[in-house]
Amino acid sequence: MSEKPIIEVKGLWKRYGLPPFLPWKKQHVADHEWALRDINFTLPRGGSLGILGRNGAGKSTLLKVLAGVTPPDKGTVNVYGRIFPMIELTAGMSMELSGRENIAILGTMMGLSRTEIQAVAAKVEDFSELGDWLLRPVWQYSSGMVSRLAFGIALYVQAELLIVDEALSVGDIMFQKKCLNAIYAMLEQGVSLLFVSHSPAAITRICTDGMLLESGKMLYYGTSMETLDEYYATLGIAGKTTRKLLPEDQRQGSGDMRVTSIEFLDSKGNVIDAPITGAAATFKINYTAKTPIRGYGIALVIKNSRDEILLFLNSAKADLGPLPQGNGAILCTVPALPLLEKGLVLTVKVKGDIVFDIVENAVTFDMVIP
Repeated sequence: MSEKPIIEVKGLWKRYGLPPFLPWKKQHVADHEWALRDINFTLPRGGSLGILGRNGAGKSTLLKVLAGVTPPDKGTVNVYGRIFPMIELTAGMSMELSGRENIAILGTMMGLSRTEIQAVAAKVEDFSELGDWLLRPVWQYSSGMVSRLAFGIALYVQAELLIVDEALSVGDIMFQKKCLNAIYAMLEQGVSLLFVSHSPAAITRICTDGMLLESGKMLYYGTSMETLDEYYATLGIAGKTTRKLLPEDQRQGSGDMRVTSIEFLDSKGNVIDAPITGAAATFKINYTAKTPIRGYGIALVIKNSRDEILLFLNSAKADLGPLPQGNGAILCTVPALPLLEKGLVLTVKVKGDIVFDIVENAVTFDMVIP
């Protein structure tokens, strides 16, 4: 990476509503009125930053300020490069014009020549796979088709900084995979990325760095995996693998053995952040036991964000053999995990004639689409 940054943000504050210092308004601005409060960070050229936070934390507002859509109320924002924001899929597009006409307009706005725009149009047509639809008005497009067009334009207008706000959540699975591969290629070419997503797996796969926002404040800035740890801590749940679980006094069970952490392993036994759709997955359940444990069974329950059970695995009929006293691990392997959803939650139960341990919401994860 070059030492010169692509973005410098110092003392950024932003509020919405009427300006706070109008003559007929009181001078004091209530703390809750600020959407962003004293944000400071620098993104190196070629860097990739994922922004995490709950709804209303200020993620989209921050992107809009960085993209120049809305000005800051206090502080400075300096962007040293050509920027292309994907904050809303239709942002910058005319719904009455055709896809090709929108490519030409956005290319012109980015400073491309007519020859460059023609080359971009051919690449966007190939990437988006829209064919003759590019000749039709954009208002006739489905949301997935708009996503294809917008993402194709973003990839090929020679931007130095790409700002993406949940754009990967639209479109079919294969197109999402295509977009991810395209982003990887852009990062390898030195393009910088600001990425907002409610998908922890997407953040950690794409971005090297992470920022955690809460009520407009920057709570944490570090690597994407460290930031994900902090994010899950604010939610009060276990997040990625090998995480400290709920305290023992908040769990059911005799306490003769306790689950200490849970890891996902791939088919080669390597630790991974989340299982891969359609691939073999092993759940490694690390434990500590006060005495040898006999006559037990393992149950794994995976639910989606709507609290619906998607997968229930039970070893009740298997002869697992005793668990030795002390620290150890139980491996539960699934030949192929046929799940696609995001925001999945894993619960682990260890019981036999008595309940030894139950860890509700032990891990929250997104399936990784290969």
